[in-house]
Amino acid sequence: MFQRNGRSGYVLKPAALREGGEELVSEHTKHVLDITVISAQQLPRPKNSRGEEKVEKSVVDPFVQVSVHIPDWTHAPLLQSSDDAGASPTLTPVATEARTVSACSKVVYDNGFNPVWQEKLSLPFDCVGGMRELVFVEFAVRQEGDTEDDEPLAIYCTPLSCLESGYRHLPLHDAQLTQHLFSTLFVKIGVRNK
Repeated sequence: MFQRNGRSGYVLKPAALREGGEELVSEHTKHVLDITVISAQQLPRPKNSRGEEKVEKSVVDPFVQVSVHIPDWTHAPLLQSSDDAGASPTLTPVATEARTVSACSKVVYDNGFNPVWQEKLSLPFDCVGGMRELVFVEFAVRQEGDTEDDEPLAIYCTPLSCLESGYRHLPLHDAQLTQHLFSTLFVKIGVRNK
């Protein structure tokens, strides 16, 4: 969340929630996030529940799962409320649930050092009031055979507004958000209107 401001710990609300909210919130747009998963570099080995490397599975069979976490725009993000019948209405933010759209790449067998996918994934999403800061994109590098409940080998998660179009090396982290040294995911990113 704080990557967009140099991790200073302060983020403004989106413009639609600060100024001109009623006009901006009425804008509902549909987009497609195009991700080309090209390759990864120096992926970490799988670990057990105690954080120790799995000796019996030292070679990685990785695939990439890309997920877009979208707020539930069906409920207005701003509700009008007033304390008195004669008072003017005020705008109040409302917490909503998120929806998730996911896609997976194919599996690359026996290669955790430099797996190459060259696979294009397209994920549709919608946005209200241009608030892309509230749409999050998660890249999870997983081991074949692991279930959804298993911890991924490495992850990278960021607001959509922080992802710039073009070719990018994304630094990979563990589940505690500690960056893996030299582990990156090489992708091409693009957003188009639907």
